[in-house]
Amino acid sequence: MRWTATNSEGYPAPAALATDVVVLTVREGSLLALTVARDGDRDERALPGGFVGIGERPLDTALRKLHEKTGLGAPYIEQLGAFADPGRDPRGWIPSIAYLAPVPPGTVVPDASARWIPARGDTPLAFDHREVLDAAVERIEGKLWWSNVTVGMLPGAFTLSDARRVYEAIAQARYDPATFGRDLKATGLIEPTGAQRATGPGRPAAMYRFTSNRPEWGAGRRKRIAVV
Repeated sequence: MRWTATNSEGYPAPAALATDVVVLTVREGSLLALTVARDGDRDERALPGGFVGIGERPLDTALRKLHEKTGLGAPYIEQLGAFADPGRDPRGWIPSIAYLAPVPPGTVVPDASARWIPARGDTPLAFDHREVLDAAVERIEGKLWWSNVTVGMLPGAFTLSDARRVYEAIAQARYDPATFGRDLKATGLIEPTGAQRATGPGRPAAMYRFTSNRPEWGAGRRKRIAVV
């Protein structure tokens, strides 16, 4: 059954409002996205999301649905955009407000039906979720060196080597370690914690953290970002 609605002037109007959350992480050098089974069908995958409740802000819905459908919270979340093609949902004209939520590489998803897929590629997804996912990948690539968008993947203390692995997977590049560290510190988005961590032979590695867990822009200086 297809849902329909009209506004007070008699024109066709959206039948509902939904939210979708693009959960991204990095594992083994690859950028991955979290999908859930749609309506109990394990073969049809979708991004976690659902309908906005009465009196509920879309952001609150996104966080609620993310927890309901995956058991996860979001250490960092930002609005990605609105997706409102009238044909995006077979049930009717249902626009969606999409959000981007990067999470740490070691994130364990309680929902057994949830599945990580390559964020890039042509894995089929329900509705227009492939388009939404592509937009999220483009967003995180574009903001990578200009903001703290990766704070969700690196929410606590980390070494520069930890950060470099995340940045390389997102940018699909290999960085010179010394130049990478210098450029990341130059953004003003990270600060030393004063702690160190032994990572093997040699001196322990210095630990850093992002200065904020909320969306924040960096210094905006031109980056050298030397690629190996």
